[in-house]
Amino acid sequence: MQDERNTAAAPEKAFENFWYHYKWPTLIVAFFALFFLVAIAQMGAKKDFDAHILYAGPSYLDGEVVADILSSVEGAAAQAYDITENPADCSGDGILTCDFNKIVYVPTMTAEEYKENDIYFNGMENMNARGQFDNLIMIGEYVVLMIDKSLYDETVATGAFCKLSDVLGTVPENAYDECGFLLSDLPICVENGFRQLPDDTVLCCRSKSYINNFNKNVQDEEMYAAQVELFRQIVSYQRTGE
Repeated sequence: MQDERNTAAAPEKAFENFWYHYKWPTLIVAFFALFFLVAIAQMGAKKDFDAHILYAGPSYLDGEVVADILSSVEGAAAQAYDITENPADCSGDGILTCDFNKIVYVPTMTAEEYKENDIYFNGMENMNARGQFDNLIMIGEYVVLMIDKSLYDETVATGAFCKLSDVLGTVPENAYDECGFLLSDLPICVENGFRQLPDDTVLCCRSKSYINNFNKNVQDEEMYAAQVELFRQIVSYQRTGE
């Protein structure tokens, strides 16, 4: 009986002995194994987007609204070209895939109104949202932009936005200024999703961005050109029958 108990306890003692001597190396190896498994899984799930779209303003856009906006964007693209031949389809797979990022930012005047009317307002979160917006504009990954008017007015002087004359060949009469359009002045404003955005949202296009002094582009030329083309298609959209 004693021999049987010793035999049964041997694996447990062996494990305890191993754990005592190799606990930290084992934990470190397990950590890095898990890290690389997660990284590989994320790489496998990552999509090659045709366009990166950014909204920054006071509206909270839930998943349904975002889906509606992207559906309307696809409709504008399909109106311009057969989707299988659309220059905005950078991947060439016949599907327009868009990365949509949203930043809830309350402009200064609206924030003051919130305070005067005792509406809950988190100033620190708003400051963080502004910092996130500034960083994304500086980096330049997001090319098709939908921005609160006051935020746009504070940013346009940085030269971050394309001039409409460079994108469209002219500055249309319905343009807000030389770089953007008010959403309310574009036919797409009544389409699904876009109806949920404030009328004074400005649609504009990020100019080509460089991340260092050696002219290394954030986006390659083909992808950037595809996103600029998508911007053209959105602002050129016409409602059926118009």
